[in-house]
Amino acid sequence: MRISDEVINRHSEDEFAAALQKYSDSGAGVIHVRTSEIVRATIAVRKTVLLDGSTIKEWDILNGFRDFDVKTMYSFNGKGDGNSDIGAALGAPLLEVFKDAKSDTYQYFVYVNPQYWMEAPVTSHLIQQYSHILPSSPIRIILITPDEALPDTVSENLVTIRFGSPGHVELRESLDTVLSSVSGSSGENEIPSEEKDRICYAGAGMGKDSFDMHVSLAIVNKAAVEGDTYRISPDDIIEGIGEGKTEIINKNDLLELLPTESMSDIGGMENLKEWVAKRSNCYTDDAIDFGIESPKGMVFVGVPGSGKSLAAKAVAKELGVPLVRLDFGRVFNSLVGKSEERMRVALQMVENMAPCVLFCDEIDKGLGGIGGSGDSGTSSRVLGSFLTWLQENKTPVFTMVTANNVDGLPPELLRRGRFDAIFSTSLPSERERREVLAIHLKKRGWGIDEFSKAGVNKIMTASNGYVPSEIESAVKDGLIEAFNNDEDLKVKHILQALDEMVPISKAFEEKIQLMTLWAKNNATPASRPDVVDEKVVSIGQSRRIRTKPKDDKDLH
Repeated sequence: MRISDEVINRHSEDEFAAALQKYSDSGAGVIHVRTSEIVRATIAVRKTVLLDGSTIKEWDILNGFRDFDVKTMYSFNGKGDGNSDIGAALGAPLLEVFKDAKSDTYQYFVYVNPQYWMEAPVTSHLIQQYSHILPSSPIRIILITPDEALPDTVSENLVTIRFGSPGHVELRESLDTVLSSVSGSSGENEIPSEEKDRICYAGAGMGKDSFDMHVSLAIVNKAAVEGDTYRISPDDIIEGIGEGKTEIINKNDLLELLPTESMSDIGGMENLKEWVAKRSNCYTDDAIDFGIESPKGMVFVGVPGSGKSLAAKAVAKELGVPLVRLDFGRVFNSLVGKSEERMRVALQMVENMAPCVLFCDEIDKGLGGIGGSGDSGTSSRVLGSFLTWLQENKTPVFTMVTANNVDGLPPELLRRGRFDAIFSTSLPSERERREVLAIHLKKRGWGIDEFSKAGVNKIMTASNGYVPSEIESAVKDGLIEAFNNDEDLKVKHILQALDEMVPISKAFEEKIQLMTLWAKNNATPASRPDVVDEKVVSIGQSRRIRTKPKDDKDLH
């Protein structure tokens, strides 16, 4: 897959510098920089300010105020006054304003990690004053904090810039530095440029230090040393980067990195498979040049247990990207405004993981409180944030939403523009049930060919109205019964398991009918109309060596 020129040429520090200068020139007296990389953001601020010919005084709790110039802007040993009093430090710009000095350049006061004092009344009062008087002066204040919102009393009086993760250019520079530092590296072992681009594309969204560390770990763990040289596969480095991204996801209780599955593990759903296959190449530069926009995603509705979650795993596998699950139920928090903030942070992390598939499973349950009593509008605001993100997000994130009860979904979620398609799944046909049976037998070391045709037909008749998850359960229960009876798996074991089970289509018949009716009128069927296809019996041919010939009586 060719990576688009827009991605390759992206330089996050250049974008940040342009935004900072724009806000300063437009009269923003107090600028808030939010970032997950405090050190890198601080150095980027120094570079932007000093290379523009302005001056800087930088404060942190360890060193107090320090002065930097072009020669020392990368240094961590700048001379400080040692005064960590935040009150005195925040009052320093006011003294400069009173001097009424005229200047063609700006004087910046930068405060690193001052968020702990932002709720103090004196702090909010000073910020309010500065936002009023600094626009007409050459003084500018920059607050560099972790990627969290400041208190409302402060945030209303400043502008915010987000210092994002490294762009492709910076990751390439960082990768080259790590590779060149490996002992014995030489031209013959040099990774091709297009492979380096692929590595950096996989690392998009990671912090620079995290990217460097996991590239280095991959080299240490995977590189083959031959004399004084090393050999490392780009795929091994990408695998190491994937492990690093997993660690990032695990730090957030709203997100979970799920394993992917092959499309061959799904029975039926031909329409869905074809639709996804056609879009697997839509992220390339050639596709973009052709005028194609990156796919936004899809909504998948239908009967519980029909394979919607499995389809999400297969979509991620087909697109060749990680699968990130967002748990809407965990978004909500009792503190005012916290739910919206948690959603924003989670979506920002998803953007940092891009390219990826964002999986919102059973979203109808997570948004079930919309409009209900005691909701106080929190669910609506969280949904609004999510809908706005779906509409405005420009990163390569394919969002897949599944739902069982479509009546619980707001209509604005389903409109085109936020998603590319709405697919539905219902009770599987006989052909699909046969495929599902073959797939689950194969996963467990058995084959549908071990049963007679008459025996398979009996299972098909008995499983009419059963969803794929119930057929899988019948295979599992049948294996347990056969194992405890010291027998090979037989048709009778699966039939017994099916007979002991009440299918969801019978237990919730009325609800299933309503789901099917809605899907018929509003969605594209994931599966094609049933056709006779004898080839499905070849799915999952067993490799088991039998010690005795098949006997229909024995199998039944």
